Amino acid sequence: MFSLDLSTELNSRQIEVVKSTEGPLLVLAGAGSGKTKSIIYRVAWLLKQQKVAPWNILVVTFTNKAARELQDRLEKLLGYSVRSLWVGTFHSLCLRILRFESRHLAFNSNFSIYDDDDQKSVLKKIYKAHGFDIKKVPLQKVMAYLGKNKNKLLLPEDLDSMDSDVAASGEFMKSFKEIYRLYQQQLLLNQALDFDDILLFTAKLLQSNDEVRSKYQSMFRYIMIDEYQDTNYAQFQIIFQLANQHRNICVVGDDDQAIYSWRGASIRNILEFERDYNEVKTVRLEQNYRSTMSILDLANAVIAKNYRRHNKLLWSELGRGEAPELLSFEDETQEARCVAEKVFGMWKSGAKLNNIAILYRTNAQSRNLEYAFMQQKIPYVIVGSLYFYQRMEIKDILAYLKVIANPDDNESMLRIINEPPRGIGQTTINKLIAHAGKYRCSLFNCLTYIEQISEINSGGKRKVAEFAQLMASFKSLADKANVLEVVKSIIEELKWIEHYRNSKDQKDISRAENLIEFVTATSEFSERFLRENERLPLLQDYLPHIALQTDLDKVQDDQDTARLMTIHNAKGLEFDTIFIVGVEDELLPHRMSMDAQDGVEEERRLFYVGITRAKLKLCLSYVKFRRLYDTFYYPKPSVFIQELDPRLFLDGKEDPMLQMAPRTRPKTNKVILESEKHYRIGQRVFHDEYGYGKILNVDGVGAAATLTISFEKGTLTKIIGSFIRTDNEA
Repeated sequence: MFSLDLSTELNSRQIEVVKSTEGPLLVLAGAGSGKTKSIIYRVAWLLKQQKVAPWNILVVTFTNKAARELQDRLEKLLGYSVRSLWVGTFHSLCLRILRFESRHLAFNSNFSIYDDDDQKSVLKKIYKAHGFDIKKVPLQKVMAYLGKNKNKLLLPEDLDSMDSDVAASGEFMKSFKEIYRLYQQQLLLNQALDFDDILLFTAKLLQSNDEVRSKYQSMFRYIMIDEYQDTNYAQFQIIFQLANQHRNICVVGDDDQAIYSWRGASIRNILEFERDYNEVKTVRLEQNYRSTMSILDLANAVIAKNYRRHNKLLWSELGRGEAPELLSFEDETQEARCVAEKVFGMWKSGAKLNNIAILYRTNAQSRNLEYAFMQQKIPYVIVGSLYFYQRMEIKDILAYLKVIANPDDNESMLRIINEPPRGIGQTTINKLIAHAGKYRCSLFNCLTYIEQISEINSGGKRKVAEFAQLMASFKSLADKANVLEVVKSIIEELKWIEHYRNSKDQKDISRAENLIEFVTATSEFSERFLRENERLPLLQDYLPHIALQTDLDKVQDDQDTARLMTIHNAKGLEFDTIFIVGVEDELLPHRMSMDAQDGVEEERRLFYVGITRAKLKLCLSYVKFRRLYDTFYYPKPSVFIQELDPRLFLDGKEDPMLQMAPRTRPKTNKVILESEKHYRIGQRVFHDEYGYGKILNVDGVGAAATLTISFEKGTLTKIIGSFIRTDNEA
């Protein structure tokens, strides 16, 4: 049962977070500092001590898994259910609002949600129909620009009147704006939204509709946002609109763990929170409950090199522990083999494999590790590999469910009309598409009066009519039955599992197993929904749940397998032992991020995230040469370890490789004359982000020197010389 005596469960800073309920609150929560516990107790305090109704509280989490964990732990603490509390990810909460407020939108409440594959399918049809050249207008670039614009709340009509980098002139942007317009038009015809639309239309609705905005402002008297450093502009606007009445907003985050700029997240949201909201109270959570001090000393030393951050210093009462190891190998094969041997030794000594993770910067690095682990016969799993709900057969069954829920969804209809094969050929399908286009109706609608379409022969009509009858029966069932019955009915009626099991192909046998697993997942959802909501779970309840699943939600803790994953995928997780491999320039920091200060700082934050996943043991490694395509290159140890004191590591000695690296500070005591320096005090220089500035101090020689620069825009910072240009070069 919840106790008001917080002192037995929380430290003084956490108690401050719990009790500071009125007005804007910024919680700078270092890695492993118990932020989730603080949020849970804060919600409990509002409910029990301040008698706030659950539906007046909004809690936004980074993943669905985090939302479920928070809800479960809160109910365990309170001793009763609080299902009327609004808790979930941005997407799940916005989806809920959009379905409630569909009368204000151009979409009905049963709109479909399109993932990346669905987006690509729509775009490819647009390219084909309108003659866009995929070489001149690359598909991936278009998808990236779609996300970029939507995160900035820019629709096609907004771009026409803009003069910015987003709406820049040029052939690509000219084509992009037209593709964007056609794409949004096609989504509307299909009654579908993509993931970015969910945030975009929620933000636009709150900005433009006084009635809706006032309704949710009044409802959400207390708002809490977790992982605030990972929010983008659209999410910022949603929260800003919602919090504007009561202003009881608490954001929890760590700017040192902001690693998602590549998908639109903006670190400015947490760095400038105090500018966005007046009279902000700031609380720093610096006591770490995860790692030993030796690991935290390394983490603190790494992140201290970043300029754009709130100052924090992690500390722990868990003892010094074992110092981190820094290992050097000849090549990536030796690196993988030695890591596998170390893991094997720990496993045989009694360590559980699911307490061990091997982290890397890029997915491609997993290949050598996988081979080494297979050679040692070590069970492992790759987190972030092909996701269950992205597999072909799962997308097929989901397409059936989408069409049943939303008959206007032409993309899903095209996926299933002949899957499993039922003799409806491409010629018949093309004639259906042409008819639907001519009369501006959905493909599903065409099925209902197939006999009237003279272009299709009698054999085609018969097969289409049988399919239409089948879909009608599924739709009738879905209107009243438990979603589990609907899923089982589809799979059994189509004899899908038998279809795959009769194949000799091992991939097909795996597909049958995946369909069985899908039924299992539906059954679990059905039981949980029935228990929590005391009514039958319908198809319309299930589809949003599936659409919002992520890789991070699927990490299983109950399997004793070592985890292999990118550092990005490790965020939010913790392990007794962490290996970070490939700590080299051009990998970490990544080559695509090394030419800009902001890019290097984000890569350093990524390294910091990897380090702070470790509870007891941390091992970093780099190699002397690495194979690239059909040749070799010789990487340098990462600048992130070059700049550290060697005494932070286990043997306390500096590797000769580190001394060879060009950005190492000179070990000699020789005085360096100004005339010997590549840069001079007082020299005017230019930086792509900060503009023109003047050098105040030079530490080192050549392009590797660290420069203290005062920029004309008011910024004072330290930058490595290779990141700036002289006045002549600029």
